[in-house]
Amino acid sequence: MSTSPIWLIDDDASIRDSLSFLLQTLGWQVTTYSSVAAFEADSSATPTLTGCLLMDIRMPGKSGLSWLEETSQHYPLVPVILMTGHGTIDLCRRAFQHGAWEFFTKPLDSDKLIDCISEALVESEQRAAQQQERQLLENKFAQLTLREREVLELLVEGQSAKEIARALSLSPRTAEAHRASIFARLEVSSLAPLVWEYARLKMLSQPGKSTRSNG
Repeated sequence: MSTSPIWLIDDDASIRDSLSFLLQTLGWQVTTYSSVAAFEADSSATPTLTGCLLMDIRMPGKSGLSWLEETSQHYPLVPVILMTGHGTIDLCRRAFQHGAWEFFTKPLDSDKLIDCISEALVESEQRAAQQQERQLLENKFAQLTLREREVLELLVEGQSAKEIARALSLSPRTAEAHRASIFARLEVSSLAPLVWEYARLKMLSQPGKSTRSNG
């Protein structure tokens, strides 16, 4: 069971109370809010946390959909599940277009909602792990000089030291020295792990990557 929090935003007190009770009986930590403004005012709900956000689409003040469209990118670790009593195809399309994890119409199917929240909490923790991995790799590659980065780009393309020397107008000995320095800075002993780490960093740096299966 995940220990990450669930933030529940709905202007309907009866829905807040019933959902909060249901989710807490499953061992989850739930904090409820009557509006988006109340959630945004809560300093404990920081963008760096893992968790899951469950919110109604239509509410007084800022709607759940507006928050998703304008602000959700500042909470990259938090999957957002939207709920509505008046769902339309356009609403659903806009929600997924702006990164919603799932879209439910009321009355809610409790079993499906619970399964969805479970998946979202796992996703959040996986996003956090990937973010940490990306930061570690970025820190490693940031040690390289500008010239070493130029050599690196050619190395991962499979070019030899002689080919790199020719491309960058270097002597073969200088190209070899840069290659050795890159290996030392990145703490790799051969080209294969270097290429893997480089490709991994490129993949993790792409926006909008989810670990969720579409199958």
